[in-house]
Amino acid sequence: MKGPVLRERLTIQENIPDALVVSSLTRATTTATALTAIPHGYATNDYVTVAGAVPVGYNGKVKVVVTGASSFTFTVSGLLTTPATGPITVTYVSDAQGGRKIGWATLDTVFAELLPVRAMERLQAQALQAQLDYRFRVHTRGDLTPQMRALWTPQWPPGAPLHTLEIHGIPPDGDGRQYLFLECGEIV
Repeated sequence: MKGPVLRERLTIQENIPDALVVSSLTRATTTATALTAIPHGYATNDYVTVAGAVPVGYNGKVKVVVTGASSFTFTVSGLLTTPATGPITVTYVSDAQGGRKIGWATLDTVFAELLPVRAMERLQAQALQAQLDYRFRVHTRGDLTPQMRALWTPQWPPGAPLHTLEIHGIPPDGDGRQYLFLECGEIV
């Protein structure tokens, strides 16, 4: 029995933001102020993880208020020693809605078979408030997650534009030992 023809090439990306060095971390009452060595790219209400600070009360996932290209504040206990010491870093976690916008890096390139999405499946996805624009069959692998995205330039027609796709689901094809489906929605 011959397997599917995997002609489409998908570049799988995962969101891995870089840890930034915090050059200064101080406290005034319950407000901590962090200065990063380089511009951080955060927005007010983004969530970040502070790590490596002493005392440890500065560390953890915090919601930031941006005060400059290389500075932000967050709330802490009013009893922490200031300034904090240690090899302090900060890493982007998500925006206020839980999405991720910083740090996409290529994980791998996989070959896939583009499968049709039936009209009834599109209606079911809409009813569940999910977006299902494309379905691909790929060889089974354990490192794919719905938090990833795929970049895809269709093989046909020649000169087709690049599509950036959110991976919404990864159900197995049959028993899942040989193939998986990537259910994707277009990012516009």
